[in-house]
Amino acid sequence: MSELTNPQQLSFFSELSLKSDIKSITNLSQFDNALNNLIKISEFGAFIQLKIQGLHTMYTLDLQELDVPENFLKSNHSPTSMNISLFPEEIRDNLQRFSDEAKSFFTDKNSFPTPSGFFLYRSHFTLWKHFAEKMKKSIDEYIYSALSHGSYTQHLIQSIIDGLHFIRSAASPDAPWEISKSIHLKDIETARNKQEGTYETLHNLKNTDPRFPLKLLVFKTQHFPLSLSHFISHVQVYSIFKSIHLEFLADRSIESIRDIKELVQDI
Repeated sequence: MSELTNPQQLSFFSELSLKSDIKSITNLSQFDNALNNLIKISEFGAFIQLKIQGLHTMYTLDLQELDVPENFLKSNHSPTSMNISLFPEEIRDNLQRFSDEAKSFFTDKNSFPTPSGFFLYRSHFTLWKHFAEKMKKSIDEYIYSALSHGSYTQHLIQSIIDGLHFIRSAASPDAPWEISKSIHLKDIETARNKQEGTYETLHNLKNTDPRFPLKLLVFKTQHFPLSLSHFISHVQVYSIFKSIHLEFLADRSIESIRDIKELVQDI
């Protein structure tokens, strides 16, 4: 038997987990106590995980993972892998600052850290909501100012050209590939539409196909939206509320923030 786990949420059924050694609740008294403690925790606040979605702007190109015939690649080519970014370093650094600024909201006055995020006090729920909305607006304004007037499209195209250049530098004369030195947004859009229509996947691409390099890079950059407006709409500031095993609460008494901190330390 195999098990799929979600790191953002604890299972409600610990006894079914292959990895859990939590004692199960076996009587109504334990269940009532656990449920009562869960209600008390919610009166103090909530376990949340902060996530800023849509700012992953990098892909990895690893020629050793592609199962390409050895004679298609130069024997002396090094390195065999490369991280390629959608944006230059300055823009990436500025986007990272937004992530750091979002985390700076959480202080010992409004929360305390947990292994997977924060426990935010209920008194600061509204402040956090307004802060997150303001943060989203600031990110949108920065992205628009830095990447409007065709700049986003240029960066998207360049990220694929960089990948093509890397493959070209590694390819041997025996490789049957057609590697263009320039591409257009329409080429990327057309390749994506064809892949969706033919149900191609990254793993069933034919490395003998002359257009293999471009098809590969289109797959690798699928998480990059084609337009600036779509990129902005994909960027979201999320508060992921986390659940907790009732089993953790069966033999406890939650009466204060200190009790919740001790609970977190024991989990």
